[in-house]
Amino acid sequence: MAINFYSSISLNKNELQNAVVQNAGSDPGSPAAGQIYYNSGDNTLRFYNGSSFQTLSTTTGDITGVTAGTGLTGGGSSGSVTLNVIGGNGITANANDIAITAAQTTITSVLNTSLALGRDADNQIKFGTDNQIIFRVGAGDGVTFKASGEIEATSLDISGDADVDGTLEADAITVNGTALDEFIQDTVGAMFSSNTETRISATYQDGDGTIDLVVDDMTANDNDDVSNANLLTRLAALESTSGAANENIVIGTDSGDTVVITGNLQVAGTTTTVDSTTVTIGDHNIVLDADNSTSAVVDGAGITLEGGSGDDVTWMWSSSNGRMELKAGSSLGRIAADTFFGNLSGAATSATTATVATNVTATANNSNNETVYLTFVDGATGQQGIETDTALNYNPSTNILTVVELDVSGDVDVDGTLETDALTIGGAAVLAQATTSAVGAVELATSAETQTGTSTTRAVTPDGLAARSVVADIDVSSLTDANIVTITHNLGTADIMVQVYDKTTEANIMCDIARTTDDFATASTSVVSIDFGTAPPNDCRALITSLKGATASGTVAYT
Repeated sequence: MAINFYSSISLNKNELQNAVVQNAGSDPGSPAAGQIYYNSGDNTLRFYNGSSFQTLSTTTGDITGVTAGTGLTGGGSSGSVTLNVIGGNGITANANDIAITAAQTTITSVLNTSLALGRDADNQIKFGTDNQIIFRVGAGDGVTFKASGEIEATSLDISGDADVDGTLEADAITVNGTALDEFIQDTVGAMFSSNTETRISATYQDGDGTIDLVVDDMTANDNDDVSNANLLTRLAALESTSGAANENIVIGTDSGDTVVITGNLQVAGTTTTVDSTTVTIGDHNIVLDADNSTSAVVDGAGITLEGGSGDDVTWMWSSSNGRMELKAGSSLGRIAADTFFGNLSGAATSATTATVATNVTATANNSNNETVYLTFVDGATGQQGIETDTALNYNPSTNILTVVELDVSGDVDVDGTLETDALTIGGAAVLAQATTSAVGAVELATSAETQTGTSTTRAVTPDGLAARSVVADIDVSSLTDANIVTITHNLGTADIMVQVYDKTTEANIMCDIARTTDDFATASTSVVSIDFGTAPPNDCRALITSLKGATASGTVAYT
């Protein structure tokens, strides 16, 4: 980004050293008379004479010699010279061209990933596919030679003998249009189908190349095929074919056998008896009384632990009491636990430890037997609470609460008098009046006091600090021929810093600034004048900051 100057620069007859003028590939637009630049396209220095750019200097020269390079003859260092192209094997240099000899006898290799040889697009030998040679005849790829030794052809007509040392594929040979493997399957099936006593069907399996046989003894029950697919069907038919009702079906020969059912098990009877000593259930929910169609849980629904005559333990729903009841026999039972969460209702006959409670009433240890009320809040919710440990002590007789550390998130109302060291910040006591070495109360400085910059007992606010600076916008459309603007800042000092920038590009603008009125001769501590020389292209903003009251302790040395 360039620095914009809107006033002339006088070097007072001093040298401008190591300077480089503007570099551009073409003439700049909207030039002023006398403007110069370096044209990087033709390496010339050009200036604008008020109507057009002119070239200050041009570098010229003569060709002193022409040397024949590789593949050329001729050349010279004076007069008219000629360069000739040298011919070679298969190449002829003519007067107007370089020709390739039609009959080539010296080329030893032609390699290209897209190489194709032929008479036209429909008749070729193609090498475009890696490790394959493809013969294309009559606009079709007919024969392919592969690196594996295979020859792939759309049709192969062998009039002589064929010697095959490898293995023919299943569909390599057909009989009357039928693949050989299917022809054999049909033939074998026809052989077995004529047996009237035992029906044998044959099915060819493409996956393993075998013929599977299925035997049927042709009895009245069609589900007795000896195959895995019908085994479960025959087992399910045992009860219906036994001829007797309510027979038991036993699976396995001893207690060590295991029966695995991969699908769902559904028991339609009313009683299911399990004599196992240990039952493991993988489900995470158990639903009891699933056939209940009422709008409420049935009274007495629950779980019973068998304990003998009258000694059962039950966990059941009592509809009359509206609760789950744990009973040992006919009496309510007990629940032992280290921790309870939530609210507990009812009267407690005794308690040794209370870990969580909303309200606790305790008797104070003093002669007046006063009652102290402490409120505890569940710490798991992140709320604040009060702990009755050595960090907090309350004496009702003196009404004094002693704490090691107090964190107050709300307001604090103190009607009494704070002691001198009652408040500390960072270990330092907070005093009534702040000093340079102690924390305390301070008075805020006014904007006028901030501008003066001499008070040592008042604190400056952001508003007061802003009063030491003035911002003014400059409308370039309002400039007159003199291109001078005067800004009243009323900061009461000549110790000010002034900066001007373009509001559109936000680039700093270099212009002539004086702490005077618009005549640039009368000094002033309340106004500043700016001379642009040339009007800027966009509106500008002037920033004026006061340094009034700054300590004049800088050391000046003269050399």
